[in-house]
Amino acid sequence: MTTFASSRSQAITLSPSTEAQVYGLLTLAMLLTLFGVFFGTMAAQTLLFTGAHIIFLIAELAIIFTSGFWANKSPLNYILFGLFPVLSGFTITPYLLYYVLSNFENGSVILFDAALTTVFMTAAAAVFARTTSINLAGMRGVLFMGLIGLLVVGILQIFLPALQQLELVIAGAGVLLFAAFITFDIQRTQVQARAGGNPFLLALSLYLDIFNLFLYVVRFMVAMSGNRR
Repeated sequence: MTTFASSRSQAITLSPSTEAQVYGLLTLAMLLTLFGVFFGTMAAQTLLFTGAHIIFLIAELAIIFTSGFWANKSPLNYILFGLFPVLSGFTITPYLLYYVLSNFENGSVILFDAALTTVFMTAAAAVFARTTSINLAGMRGVLFMGLIGLLVVGILQIFLPALQQLELVIAGAGVLLFAAFITFDIQRTQVQARAGGNPFLLALSLYLDIFNLFLYVVRFMVAMSGNRR
């Protein structure tokens, strides 16, 4: 049993149940995302047309980049971990409402299919990660480079003409990349849970993997759809 402590916080005691804590936190994060979406639907127009969503996006990034600081500090870890998915659901709602639902006749079908696809891909990744004898730790560098490449291409897209073929390639690459991230992080959770890994950091990584997988699945399905209004 390993204990993490801070002079200004309560100690976090890690035991073999750490893995269960990770998935409990992940489940909570998914539910809180829906809570954020609910409130996002009521403020979507304000968020989108005033640029206020940028403030919430900055807050999300701040929570991510400071996670190493707050993950071991209770109750701050519970507060910020719970706040993050609420903000994520809140800020993604304008995109889902105005970019997908309003612009495509089959927008609701796209979102439903994307959610279902994300669930099945996550389940498949989990089964593979937990049954394979392959050590996936070596994927870390490749996945990181893939993420950097995806970010660079995303920035370049701003200056390039909108091409359906290019969007399909980028979205497809994003789907594959984050499916691989889920596989990697699930196996990492198994290993680090036994070694005293922090459940908040592990759950946050998995949440980001699944959330981004969903976004790229939506992008891919939107690029494939021809039913624009």
